[in-house]
Amino acid sequence: MPFGHLPISDDGIPQNNPPYVNGVPTFDDVTVLTVRYRTSFASISHLIPEVIEVEEEPLVTATILDYKIAPAGPFIEFIHTVEAKYLGKSYDFCLSLILDNEIAVLTGREVCGFPKRLGRLSLTPSTSNGTTAHVERPVGKTLVGFSFKPTIKKSLPSRLDKAFLNLRVFPSPVAGAPASLKELVPCVFDIKPQEVWEGAGELILPENYPQKEAVNRIEILRKEVFPLP
Repeated sequence: MPFGHLPISDDGIPQNNPPYVNGVPTFDDVTVLTVRYRTSFASISHLIPEVIEVEEEPLVTATILDYKIAPAGPFIEFIHTVEAKYLGKSYDFCLSLILDNEIAVLTGREVCGFPKRLGRLSLTPSTSNGTTAHVERPVGKTLVGFSFKPTIKKSLPSRLDKAFLNLRVFPSPVAGAPASLKELVPCVFDIKPQEVWEGAGELILPENYPQKEAVNRIEILRKEVFPLP
């Protein structure tokens, strides 16, 4: 019997048509809306791995981004993180990401361990009437909404880089066996802003959402201002 001719490479599967290129991605023309708030340790501790430290009142960030230019094509993404420390270094530990692009889900989850899932999202920016956004998962059920009214155009910082930390796990194909891989993966986003606005932001969590998600299991103690360098 003859052997196949396909060399086994480091690309993702299917290897005869990899869904993404494993390189450093570049994004452009991105709109970002961020709301930050403090929560209680009691309401978030069950979402934090036991090797990661957080404050008694951890700082949580909810962000929605509209990527107009991206390697996987345009998409909108919701990122939910908590400020944490691992081995003395500060990160935003990723609790949940929801987006509307399958290739971007595969790339982020398989390569870097971002906990990405598919959903339906919208982001409508406006400096006059206010910006609105919402995230649906499952489609037709609003998980979270955003509203933002800009008040002050800020001086541009040179950079707004962000360090993320993800828990990447590959379960074993053998039922009941230990995972094939468990690791913490740090990732740094190099961000060069073109325009920055500050204003009144609100996170809207519908009370009738049918299932528990990380974003609606965490109580909001108070909002925090996003610091600029």
